[in-house]
Amino acid sequence: MSTQAVVSAVKESVETASPLRIEARATWLDAGRPVRAHKTLSLRDDSGVVGYVPGDLTLTVRAGTPLSEIEQVTREHDQWLPLDPYGTSDGTIGATLATASAGPLSASFGLPRDLLLGLEFVNGRGEVVRGGGKVVKNVAGFDLSRLLTGSWGTLGVITEVTLRLYALPKVDRTFAIALKGSEQETGRVIHVITESALSPYALQYFSRPAVRALELGEHPVCLIRFGGNDAVVRAQVNALSQIAKPEETESEIWTRVRQLDGSAHTVVRISSLPVQFRAASARILGDDVGGIYVSIDPRRGVLRIVVGGEDANGDSGTAAIGSSVDFHESQGVIFEKLPPDIWSAVSPSVVSDPLSQGIKRAYDPRNILNPGILGDLM
Repeated sequence: MSTQAVVSAVKESVETASPLRIEARATWLDAGRPVRAHKTLSLRDDSGVVGYVPGDLTLTVRAGTPLSEIEQVTREHDQWLPLDPYGTSDGTIGATLATASAGPLSASFGLPRDLLLGLEFVNGRGEVVRGGGKVVKNVAGFDLSRLLTGSWGTLGVITEVTLRLYALPKVDRTFAIALKGSEQETGRVIHVITESALSPYALQYFSRPAVRALELGEHPVCLIRFGGNDAVVRAQVNALSQIAKPEETESEIWTRVRQLDGSAHTVVRISSLPVQFRAASARILGDDVGGIYVSIDPRRGVLRIVVGGEDANGDSGTAAIGSSVDFHESQGVIFEKLPPDIWSAVSPSVVSDPLSQGIKRAYDPRNILNPGILGDLM
């Protein structure tokens, strides 16, 4: 699949009024609202490295390139792309950017849009558009890269991206802290760790059901990841040991964290001021409803609820979400996955405002790209 092939597919769909379902490796097709399209445009075979300049820490790849391939290529030069979206590394970089999917590393390295330097995409008219550039210092006009990131393929089909890389840390260690005490004691430990001067790569708290799924025990757990040179990591571990009792665990645990979604039918992400979650973290983590996995990123102020584990059902899951968090106190509730028949009642659209409609008309006037995945325009 080449850019020209994508252009041809889009133009044909415009001429025949046949909407397209955009997909890469189809690992996350159950996310987002149902797409009203009978034709599929797959970028599965549109993969590979276009350009790599290790000295500039930049990499250009086709959108269908799996994250695992990017990891393999960059590791050969002691570099990495610190994107760890939920799911598996079989997912592609194009889908990661289109959905703006971010994982535990985002608090330290930024969101997908922060690691994207430039991109090429085909809009709903079949026109090839480029935004950004291929160097780190590039500022020119409106930032189309950020506009396309998180647009879920509704504005254009991403075909090529240029990414900002980082040096691979010499040392990368992960520790687990079991939160065994009372709710008050757990709250104190959470407060001390979160407010400390530590600078971890990742810091997440997990509820009891999530901990069981991760095979880390029976109590809520704090997972904390340090990276850098040996002296820096050792100093951080020593500092952590003064306020808690960390036990080192394998780094592979973060892969399992990313795959907690599994076959979940519902995933909800709630964002608010970090201080609000810190105050309620001990109570939230203490909930013990089977199949309801809760994780909290206290630095970003993000709480993530996964419903649909082996022993969960939709009704109990929905009730558990409502009892754990007061949606009205949060600043943002994002539904990543829901059963198809629930979308219209819970979140019918996020693009019904005049600004979103205007942008959609400018880039995809015939509404042929992933129609409905973000809801109805009107």
